[in-house]
Amino acid sequence: MSGIDGVRGIRTPRRLTGRAPWQDTWTPTFVAFLAYTFIIVTYKLGIATVVMALALGSVVIRAEGVRVPRFLWLFAAWLAWAAIGYVVTPYPEQVGPALVAQAKVLLVAFVAVNALRTTTQVRYFVIFLLASYVLVPIRAALVNYVTGYRLFDRAIGPFIYNNPNDLAALTILVLGAALALWASAPRKSVLRWIGLAAAVPLVLTVILTQSRGAFLALAAVALPSGIALVRHRPRVVPVLAALVALALYLAPATFWDRVSGMRKAASFETIAEMDPEGSARERLAVLQTAARIVADHAMLGVGLGAYAHANAEYSPAVGQRDAHNTYVNIVAETGLPGLVLFLGLVGSVLRSARDARRRAARASPAAAEMLRWLQYGVVAYLIAGLFGSFSKFAFLYIFLALLWSASQAILEDAPPESPWDSPPLPERDRRTPHVPGIDNGVAVM
Repeated sequence: MSGIDGVRGIRTPRRLTGRAPWQDTWTPTFVAFLAYTFIIVTYKLGIATVVMALALGSVVIRAEGVRVPRFLWLFAAWLAWAAIGYVVTPYPEQVGPALVAQAKVLLVAFVAVNALRTTTQVRYFVIFLLASYVLVPIRAALVNYVTGYRLFDRAIGPFIYNNPNDLAALTILVLGAALALWASAPRKSVLRWIGLAAAVPLVLTVILTQSRGAFLALAAVALPSGIALVRHRPRVVPVLAALVALALYLAPATFWDRVSGMRKAASFETIAEMDPEGSARERLAVLQTAARIVADHAMLGVGLGAYAHANAEYSPAVGQRDAHNTYVNIVAETGLPGLVLFLGLVGSVLRSARDARRRAARASPAAAEMLRWLQYGVVAYLIAGLFGSFSKFAFLYIFLALLWSASQAILEDAPPESPWDSPPLPERDRRTPHVPGIDNGVAVM
């Protein structure tokens, strides 16, 4: 059979532990990872480092063995390449802390793939994540909007959610998890209602951020997701259509002004007229500067986390600005090889999910639907990355670990492949081979 990450071999069945089911679910690593997720999502408690250290220790001593999927090796290779760039960067004071921060994210992803080993753990994690995200940052963003605490009339939240574009992109990831829970739960299950109830404020928040990148990302996945709904869940199409219609109805007039302003992007002469605050004009200037930076530092970049300083040096009139594009930012900071490694690690996870979804399509359609909507969330986030720099958020790598872990768990739960599922042999290979003493399948005496 074809396993995860393109590795072929015989699937190892789940180890029989002789313990109660709850003991195999609520492992120390899983509990510590849930605690860490709550801390980084809500910014409560302030002991993330301590909790992550406990989680790492529990991974090392656990009896089930350590999992290091291919995408983590590619992540480590990307960081190693960035470390080489640190040797030659003119901005060591900025690059050093950025390397350390991203190395911590690598460890978080490592803990995540070792914490989420079963479909039950994946489902519990999704529920816990939805509760944490909706009840804290999303609730705060909606309250801020209603009370008038906004940025250019756009919804913002506390802490890392105080940028509307960042808030929209992160919310898209969580929206994918909400729809995955809804799509994979049995009929009349409370989990379906939890997923759908979480999706309502998430969609509304994306609309209220008025992020054009997020809007385009959702529009880009609308067609494939709509086709999937029509094929697999036709009865719920009106429900989701009503949900989207309600969110659009509640959208402020400024949202429609920003969306209609995207028509100005068709020409360089009119792109500065896309919005009154001038963000499109600034983005164009930054991208022009980024092109110069990439031309001068195509292999190693200017250093991880140093783009803003390079932008100020190349364009003093513009000053320190973000690249407003994930992929341009990666190239400018870590060079073209860095971009290849980043795309490789993301593509590795998406390919694993695709293979697992195809395998589970017949035996477990609900599991396949979970993977489908998690994939849609990640893909939409990557599309939104064309309009913002999102490669350094720990959220992305936690979701990549979630998608990989869900794929692995679903493959392990799937029944063994049947030889009858193999494609038919070519005509020339179907002929009975000649064996001495056998003539067309009849024994010759």
